[in-house]
Amino acid sequence: MTYRIETTDPVTGTSLKQLMDMPFVIESNENDSLVIYFESEETREIYLQNPEQHKLEHYTTHPGSPQVCY
Repeated sequence: MTYRIETTDPVTGTSLKQLMDMPFVIESNENDSLVIYFESEETREIYLQNPEQHKLEHYTTHPGSPQVCY
């Protein structure tokens, strides 16, 4: 399985410098997992309402349904 990390909040376009304690989701399918970090809980919730509406900075596809991680 491949793991990828998106460090730019897809809602605000802000590039995150530190990831510790930042909210995130994991999108995955059987071969690929993408960890997407967010600037705030608010932007993560906006993203979860319609993930396909928000362009990822470093990747062109969403591998699967987002899984909320706490």
